[in-house]
Amino acid sequence: MRKVLFMKKTLAVVFSLAMLSTACSTAWMSTLDSILAAAAPALTNILQIVAVANGQPVNSDLEAKINADATAVKTLAADFAKVSSGSAPGVCQQLQAAVSVYQADQQLVLQVAQVSDPKTQTKVTLLSDLVAGTVDAITAVIPSCQNAAASRSMKIAPLYSVSTFAAHYNSILVAPTGNAAVDAATRKMRLHQHSKLVQAVSFGRLQ
Repeated sequence: MRKVLFMKKTLAVVFSLAMLSTACSTAWMSTLDSILAAAAPALTNILQIVAVANGQPVNSDLEAKINADATAVKTLAADFAKVSSGSAPGVCQQLQAAVSVYQADQQLVLQVAQVSDPKTQTKVTLLSDLVAGTVDAITAVIPSCQNAAASRSMKIAPLYSVSTFAAHYNSILVAPTGNAAVDAATRKMRLHQHSKLVQAVSFGRLQ
């Protein structure tokens, strides 16, 4: 529990510090993509765990909504990075609104993430808490809509570590619950800690 709380608190701090560091002007986009690439699957995994634990089909509508809303955030971020200075404030506000929608998706997951098995419920709660911290990370890395033309070129360092998030998530994910169906399913849901390129050159040894 302490690890999860520490992870949630430090994610926002790390990204706030990143705004003051030096890197290329589009580093925030790469950072945001990295967060979503880990956070969206991490969130949909929770729906799958709940479905297995309750012996019910996965909530496919909510799963599709999460993926669509995450894609919308990525698309608007790319648009914001390249639009003219006159259009930038409007696109920035659309981007922030899209992040709010994605955050609301997490609340929807919490509403349906209820199981009768106490150990599985603890797993779901810990995973949900950890994923919730990624919203703060996303918000922190997006440039402010105020003076948007200047803020888009702000030099930041992509300090977000997908491998660190994935390691914390996976350690909670695979912790035994005693529910055979859940434990079998979660072993197949691990998040990748390395890029596809690293996985390829390591012949799959590094995931």
